[in-house]
Amino acid sequence: MRNKLPWYLKKGSLYFFCVITPPIGYIILVSNLKKFEYEERINYLTIATIMMSIWVLKFLPDKLSFYVWSFILAILIGNSVLKIIKRKGK
Repeated sequence: MRNKLPWYLKKGSLYFFCVITPPIGYIILVSNLKKFEYEERINYLTIATIMMSIWVLKFLPDKLSFYVWSFILAILIGNSVLKIIKRKGK
């Protein structure tokens, strides 16, 4: 099935659209979800959603954007700390 996909649905070009132009990549991905297997679908949707949310952040006011980035950073640090604690508990 991988060989029969059009050029814009191949891995490299889809990543390009999702990273460089997130709205276009998201539209391409959502309109062609049935053409991907479940694992690919989840991977592409995760990347597209993360890149789209970062892209939307640039339209927020600077002060609010700072708080959102701080919240994201706090979640990532908290997640890392929890993983370290779980490893030491085993």
